[in-house]
Amino acid sequence: MAKKKCGICGKELGFWDGKYPVKDGVICYDCIPSSFWNGANSKGMDKFTDTQTVAEIKELIDNPEKLEKVKQKVAPAKHYHLPPIAKCSFCGRDIYRGDAPLKFKNSEYLCRDCMAKYKFTISTVRAHTWASEHTIADFKEHYLDKGKDFADIYSEIEQQIQKEEAEEEQRKQEIAAFKKKSVKYSHYYFNRTERKIYIGKTFLDPDRFVDADEITSYRVNEKGHDKNKHHVFTRAAVGAIIAGPAGAVIAGTTGGKINEYIDHLGLIINLTDGSNFEVSLLNSKNNKADGFLVRHAYSDLNDVIAILDSWKATEKVVEDIQDSNDDPAEIRKYKQLLDDDIITKEEFDAKKKQLLGL
Repeated sequence: MAKKKCGICGKELGFWDGKYPVKDGVICYDCIPSSFWNGANSKGMDKFTDTQTVAEIKELIDNPEKLEKVKQKVAPAKHYHLPPIAKCSFCGRDIYRGDAPLKFKNSEYLCRDCMAKYKFTISTVRAHTWASEHTIADFKEHYLDKGKDFADIYSEIEQQIQKEEAEEEQRKQEIAAFKKKSVKYSHYYFNRTERKIYIGKTFLDPDRFVDADEITSYRVNEKGHDKNKHHVFTRAAVGAIIAGPAGAVIAGTTGGKINEYIDHLGLIINLTDGSNFEVSLLNSKNNKADGFLVRHAYSDLNDVIAILDSWKATEKVVEDIQDSNDDPAEIRKYKQLLDDDIITKEEFDAKKKQLLGL
């Protein structure tokens, strides 16, 4: 069986493709907007389209005001003797629920004719969303009185959407680049050189960046149990960043006693705004304390604490350097930071030039 082509876009349509029959062919679902039937009796409109040519249907699609008049003439909506729900705020015409009118924020309405007149039928989805957030007075003052209609509003909405999409795409690219230069623990990305942590989006919270300057302290959170005891041991070591070597902090979590099994291990990081988040490194029951998973989790814990401590150590050294007026001594201190891999070669060279006035 030969495939029919859409009379408007020319796309070939098979048996299962959605299409509307007209007098001299067919039109695909994509070429007739859903608003074509809004506010009219659907059966009446179907009978009407059967008698029209592709060109005549295309003319109605391109001329919403003419389409609304045709609907009222050939397929008026059935109201089933129900009272009107409101009057049109522009022309005063009675509006019934089946008319698919446009409802504004303050419960004012536009009839189908006025919707078409002021171009609200360009996109009924956008129109209803916009109207729900604005009043008729807003439309009159900011658009109608300035010779504008919903076509102008629609253009503004589309431009804003494109801008937001471009910004979102740029942000995605920046995050991807950030991740490549970072070390991942759980779903947290630690970037040593930029001194930031990227926290991925969760079901409840959006994604975000945390600067090193926002971190005030950390707390190691360990939960475990012994095989022959039913109660759970919970131990937590609190450290104000620079609490000593990472290994010493880890040792402090056990309180001198190691559980036979570790059920949870993480690092709770406290921030300046009073909030916190936990970098969870192990969260499953019955892991032997000397097993691979536990040892790997503790290794990651050491690494995370080392990163946090290095950030604070850098801040402290930089503060000490800033307090000194001895340029050569300052350069030597920055050289030590470079040798310890706390700052990069580029950062060292830039600071050296600054101190030497080059």
